[in-house]
Amino acid sequence: MKFLISILVLGFTLGAFAGDSSSGCGPGWYIAKKNSLLSSSIRGTTNGILAPTVTLGMTFGTSKCSKHSIVKNEVEDLKFATDNYFEIAADTAKGEGEFLTAYSELMGCHGVHSKRFKNKMKSNFKKLFNFNEVKPEELVKETYKTILTDQELFKACFAV
Repeated sequence: MKFLISILVLGFTLGAFAGDSSSGCGPGWYIAKKNSLLSSSIRGTTNGILAPTVTLGMTFGTSKCSKHSIVKNEVEDLKFATDNYFEIAADTAKGEGEFLTAYSELMGCHGVHSKRFKNKMKSNFKKLFNFNEVKPEELVKETYKTILTDQELFKACFAV
């Protein structure tokens, strides 16, 4: 058991270092601010324990993190969602169609992952679309959540 815990802590520690030689960001930074191996381990473990909730905050830039590159494209995503809201909704209800395919591509979900994206969108239709108040920004936000909460889509569509 101790060996398993050691492996997990080591894994979080190695995964905690960012490309800029810092050890990342997120709620772990509020607990351990010093930049050392131990504090990096604590931050990585904290962020790992709080996943997937913390993933959303870290991705959208609300946890003292730079916004993920996919979120930097949100203007384009929002424009497409605004211009094609009802067409995307119709295609999502069916699970296929040119507007849903284009939306999938815009979100970075290509090829075989586009099919998974479309299926997830269809199964989350009620969360994604509220016809009492048309809010394309909510559609985009809920689409990001849909991708972020599916490990396969997250890796495929948000690849950096």
